[in-house]
This record gives sequence, structure tokens and C-alpha cells, in this order.
Amino acid sequence: MNKMVFWTAVAWLTASACGAAGGTETDNPAATLKDFSSSACKNRELNEGQQGLALESNTDGLQCVAWQAEGDALTVQLANFPEPCGDRYLGKAEAASDALRLSVYKDTCTVLRCGTCVFDFNFTLSGVSRSAPLRLELGSAVCETEPTSFSDQVTLPLDEQASGVVCRPLRRNVAEQYGSERDACGQLNMPCGDCQSADMTSCAAGLSCTDIGDGDYRCLGPCEADDECVGGLTSCDAGLCRAGSF
Repeated sequence: MNKMVFWTAVAWLTASACGAAGGTETDNPAATLKDFSSSACKNRELNEGQQGLALESNTDGLQCVAWQAEGDALTVQLANFPEPCGDRYLGKAEAASDALRLSVYKDTCTVLRCGTCVFDFNFTLSGVSRSAPLRLELGSAVCETEPTSFSDQVTLPLDEQASGVVCRPLRRNVAEQYGSERDACGQLNMPCGDCQSADMTSCAAGLSCTDIGDGDYRCLGPCEADDECVGGLTSCDAGLCRAGSF
């Protein structure tokens, strides 16, 4: 299965209390950031006004990049990206020599003593060329005046697909912290066990505790074909729905 599947069922809800908007000229050939929004910290239960910008399918345990293009407009949505905890994140778009850089930063340089959270971020851009694949560099900074570190790259095949989504497993330590705080360990794509005791093998009914690499055991669902894997976020491999990479 081509991991760049068409994205046909995505519902992103804007966090009313945690959104922000801004614009930056880029060179693709002249992409402009028209709007940006962020969820609140998803490690804790969100109230109705702080809902995550979530895919309809359950993304717990996964880190996803989804896109949807129409004309020269492009929406890029980042699901479950770990950042230092904070009340408000802002977004930025800028051109690199052969890529479009998207980054986030907190609205304050104050360092809070509450660890790492997972967030959803939504970038809406205009003036994006679809004549060739678009390479994105994804980064973050402590705040606007601090350096930005670009640690992730993903290439969107905009010349071939107007929409799609790619996912990889959420980093183990981040998934464990999230699972412990949300009581989600042992669920689909999450670490096996309860993330709080010696139990490191149990999973919810119907799921199999499986090593996905480097001793990282996750609860995976069974399958015989790709269309049995929820929402196209994973694909069927050796009888189990597994996330890929980006």
C-alpha cells in the first residue's frame, strides 16, 4: 500500500482558546501562511472549547502529517507532535533553499515545570505550487526569540495526490507519558501494559503486544488487508496493522 493514501475522512476542530493566526512569505513560489491553530495539551482531558485538531480515526500512539490541497491552497495538519507544555503555541512558515519550513513556538519564553505534551497543529497556506512534490521541514523553538530546530522532514506528493496522510509510531517515552496521564496504555498503537507497573505485555481485547523495533512493544490490531486498518493511518503487514515512517 502506498502510505500516501488519499485523505477522505478528516475532521479537524479548531481550539478556540488556543488558536493563532499569522502570515509569512515563502518561496514556493510565494506561499503565504494564512492561518494557524493549535490544540491544548492533549495529555490532560480537554474541555469542549479545547478539543484537539484530531483526525476522525484514533491517532493515539501515532504521530501523523496530513495534507489537503485545492488550487494553490494547502492545509497541513500535524497530529501528536511533542513539545514542552504550554498554554499557547504560534506558527510560522518560511522558505528554505529547496523546502518549505513550518515551525511552532510558545508565546512566552518562560520554561514551565510540567514536562512534555503532545499537541495538534494546523497550518493553512496559499500560493503553493503543485507542479512538483513539496518537501516540508518541521521544527520548533522555545519561543520566537530562540533558535528553531528542524528535526523532521516529510515530502508531500502534491503533483500526484491532492490529499493524504502519513503516520509513524509516537516516540516511546512520549507515548508512555501520554498513556499514563490519559490511562491509554494497552490500547491500539499504544505501549503494552499500563505504563505504571511491571505489566508490560497486556493489551485490550483483540490486540497483540508486538515489538515494532528496538524493544518497543505496542498493541497492534489484526488484519488481512490494508482496508481493515483504521482510517488508512497504518497498513497491513504480516497480519498486523503497522505504522510506517516519514
